[in-house]
Amino acid sequence: MIDLTTCKECGKSFSTNRGLHLHIKKAHNISLKKYYTKHYPRKSFLLKKNIPFKNFKQYMSSDFLNRKELLLWCEQEKKDTTSVYIKKLLVDRKEEKKIKYALSEIELELCDFPTIDCYKNIFGSYSDLCKEIGLENCLNKNIPSDFFNFEDNPHLNPEEMKIFVDTREQKPINFINSELMKLDFGDYTAASPYYDYTYIDRKSEGDLKSTLSGNNYERFRRELDRARKFNSYIFVLVESDIDKIKKNNIFSPHKSKLPYIWHNLKSISQDYKDCCQFVFAGNRNGLKKIIPQILLYGKKLWDVDMQYFINKKIYENRKNNMVP
Repeated sequence: MIDLTTCKECGKSFSTNRGLHLHIKKAHNISLKKYYTKHYPRKSFLLKKNIPFKNFKQYMSSDFLNRKELLLWCEQEKKDTTSVYIKKLLVDRKEEKKIKYALSEIELELCDFPTIDCYKNIFGSYSDLCKEIGLENCLNKNIPSDFFNFEDNPHLNPEEMKIFVDTREQKPINFINSELMKLDFGDYTAASPYYDYTYIDRKSEGDLKSTLSGNNYERFRRELDRARKFNSYIFVLVESDIDKIKKNNIFSPHKSKLPYIWHNLKSISQDYKDCCQFVFAGNRNGLKKIIPQILLYGKKLWDVDMQYFINKKIYENRKNNMVP
């Protein structure tokens, strides 16, 4: 058992980590980074490289440099070892955050946990594993088999479907058949006979950050409350992806507090699992393509982890040297 409340510089003991940390800075005039990397050097499991220090909790709980190394370790290590480790990640998350629902593909990525496919490869079923540890997997349905090639389905023609665009939409996407209309929530929905309480809320990278920050965050939660009240479902489609947002934030002159934004996104994903999910479409072109598809299938997608299947499709296209 590691003693984390006794100063390794002078041997003085403290009742809390906070007390120790104040002592380290004042009595010894050294940073927490220098203290912990000196007295508690940590190497990553697979590559055996030094774990970078960002903060105390992150440093002492990290076993890998990044998610990429974790996934590689899961591929190379024995299943008896990896199964225990990655199951514990979910159990600890459930207990620490008091969550009720299985983590979606996006939540897993933002937590730096393995992918759903990684869990499937090791346990056989992600849903069964979640059920075993007391998490309900609401997004457990397969995507319709023709979703990505609906052009071959004679019964589905996006050109016949009229799309209503909210009059307050700042940068509306142009569709072949669209009409402006004030919507109660969201930016896009289908007109009758395709309408089935499915809405799309378009977000640029800046919109997403703004929506999940400050007073806008509570305002957005109230919008989701209204959607739930009217038995509706909102797909929040983002004109970017998580990696791009992280990279852009590094070089931005006005950096956002991404951990805070990701925390709020994960909170919404849990609290509104029945009426909302986020989807990162990569760019505006990807958004324009997927909006009619989602509105065409509507309720058939409410129980589908859209990001999981989109990621699989992107991987498949790249593997076949196709443009995603």
